[in-house]
Amino acid sequence: MSAGVILAPDMLLILLTACAPEAPEDSVSSGSDTVPWSGSLVPTRDELPDVRGLSDRRGLIHLHSPYSHDACDGEPLIDGAPNAPCLADLRAGLCATAMDFAYVTDHPTHAAAQTYSDLLFIQGDDVPVEQDGEVVAKRMFCESGHSTLWMPGIEDELMPVGLHAHAGETPEQRDAIYRSGTVEALQAERDAGALVFTAHTEGRDRADLEMLVDAGLTGVEIFNLHAMFDPGIRSEDLGLDSLGWLKDIAPFTSADGTAEPDLFFLAVLSEQTPSIEHWDALQARGPVVGVAGTDAHQNVLPLLLRDGERGDSYRRMMRWLSNHLLVASDAPSDYDEALAAGRAYVAFEILGTPTGLDWSYHHNDTTYEMGSRPDSTGGTLTLSCPTLTDSSPRGAAEPDIEATIFKDGEPWKQTCGEFTVEDPGIYRVRIDITPWHLEEFLGEEPAAWLTPRPWIYTNTITVGSSPQ
Repeated sequence: MSAGVILAPDMLLILLTACAPEAPEDSVSSGSDTVPWSGSLVPTRDELPDVRGLSDRRGLIHLHSPYSHDACDGEPLIDGAPNAPCLADLRAGLCATAMDFAYVTDHPTHAAAQTYSDLLFIQGDDVPVEQDGEVVAKRMFCESGHSTLWMPGIEDELMPVGLHAHAGETPEQRDAIYRSGTVEALQAERDAGALVFTAHTEGRDRADLEMLVDAGLTGVEIFNLHAMFDPGIRSEDLGLDSLGWLKDIAPFTSADGTAEPDLFFLAVLSEQTPSIEHWDALQARGPVVGVAGTDAHQNVLPLLLRDGERGDSYRRMMRWLSNHLLVASDAPSDYDEALAAGRAYVAFEILGTPTGLDWSYHHNDTTYEMGSRPDSTGGTLTLSCPTLTDSSPRGAAEPDIEATIFKDGEPWKQTCGEFTVEDPGIYRVRIDITPWHLEEFLGEEPAAWLTPRPWIYTNTITVGSSPQ
């Protein structure tokens, strides 16, 4: 599925007249417990402690490089070579946001025409990463010393992530497989080492999704960033006002505004109800992992905002959300294993990086992690509510954090704690946050933005037999 350029020139004019490329002075917070706004996001390992020996790693799923035909303002290749400034922006964004992993997902045009090794973009100090004697990823190093695990994939009718090789021997064979949404294509991508997801779940047919789940689909996007800005998707698939958000973001984008430009994402941050409903319904057929797609192309909003950076920069979009995986090690196989098992949660880190989240099930001296499917009821579901990491930007006020545990898609409990499970069911958690801690970064009229927003979606724990 191709993203294309979301906003037409006449729509961009609304922003063009309100934007200025002059970078403002750094935000200043008052008070000893405040943290100034930062466009970077680098939580320390201490801020994301291990959970029963599993490490919490942050990263991106669904991300486009210059090997996608519609990336880089429609010029991904220049004289046949990847657009170097655009690729540099992508790499810089991963470093600025300190992402631990990136499941890169390029469109068949141009990705199918490249060799698998080309999709790794190995350059400079990058180090190829082998598994079973074959290069399946690379480790990209930043000047800070941080590194990101880069793993190739594709996005079209299906979204195979973490490919270990191309699915298909020739460019023509690859292109045909990657553009297909059939069970046969799904199996070919699995045979190539991928975990297979669907992107843009908001626009998918339920029966088609059920067929794919029965054939071994790993999971679905429960939130797609591009969808929240695209006027057609908003109106046709999400039932939202197509362009209303453009009127609301002046405090973030106008030359004389005082709100932090990164926070204009709040204008579109809400639950993608159709995707969530698909996800809940599919769980009865078997495990279906929910992820969030960043879907960054750097091709939507080339205008410079007040911070001197384009509206859709890789760095800015990476700053907005991430997927967290609970991994046994930093090997690609362990990232794949954690993702396939559903030891994963979505965090909208524009609202702050969460720490201390624990969602698990305990029965007969055994602890079952998120994504598990324990057979027996009578155990205890444990939900420890997260707080903000110390490095998360904040003013003097504390946020309101509210937890909802869902059972079979319906609210079950509205708090954190320990809960005895008497009945079989599929349980998941949504954490909402009212960002009082961001009030001073929201301009002169912050009240409209100080409402509950989705902050975290956990994956499910299925206890006992699944309802049919």
